[in-house]
Amino acid sequence: MTIAVLISLLAAAPAQDATPLRPAQAILADYADAVGGREAWKKLRGVHVKRSLTVAGQGANGSEEHWATADGKNLSVSTLQNVGTFRQGWDGRTTWSQDPVFGLRKLDGAEAEEARINGAWNAEPDLASLYLNVKSVPPPKEATAEAGASLECVELQKKLGKPSVLCFDAKTHLRAVQTGVQPSPGGDIPYKLVFGDWRTIKGIKTWYLEKMTAGPTTVEGRITSLVFDEKIPASRFKMPKP
Repeated sequence: MTIAVLISLLAAAPAQDATPLRPAQAILADYADAVGGREAWKKLRGVHVKRSLTVAGQGANGSEEHWATADGKNLSVSTLQNVGTFRQGWDGRTTWSQDPVFGLRKLDGAEAEEARINGAWNAEPDLASLYLNVKSVPPPKEATAEAGASLECVELQKKLGKPSVLCFDAKTHLRAVQTGVQPSPGGDIPYKLVFGDWRTIKGIKTWYLEKMTAGPTTVEGRITSLVFDEKIPASRFKMPKP
């Protein structure tokens, strides 16, 4: 056998991974333990979060508030300087959104599915329950470049819309990077989320820093206040009248 033939056979052979991927359920189970475990999260009945928002390179600042209750109701209100206010919520019957571009509307299809996942109550220790299917995958290039650490990644297949990939630090088992697309009336918007500044409160661990990049824009969100079990009136979540 000539060297040329040997090289051609090696080139045609399938690549062998040095390290096999762990099952997705094992990766998610480690994450559940890392953030405090299911029992600690089950004790919580409501949450009120405040975050500062900074748009990198544009000098645009803003704020965000998020309310959620154990029965699934949730509301997020984000305001950016010189842009406007964006609201999205679920009042127990309707998933809705209101913003300066598309106005007030009920969400359906892939948008409603994305909102359901993002607003799910205390889903962190049981992420698999939100999705149609989960499977372990190699880290995407953009995740590896961002994290600078060994990653274990899980593809999250939704009931509607394109899947996202969530990567965890292989040592701490905490969220590191997430990639996917955000459905919108103007089409799918690719995004990347980076998580950091993890802190423990009332026995659970959560990230205080989140950086979202969509196209040329990066928005940094940093928690300034986090209060559990605050009394939240049901009227807060109602869809506004047209």
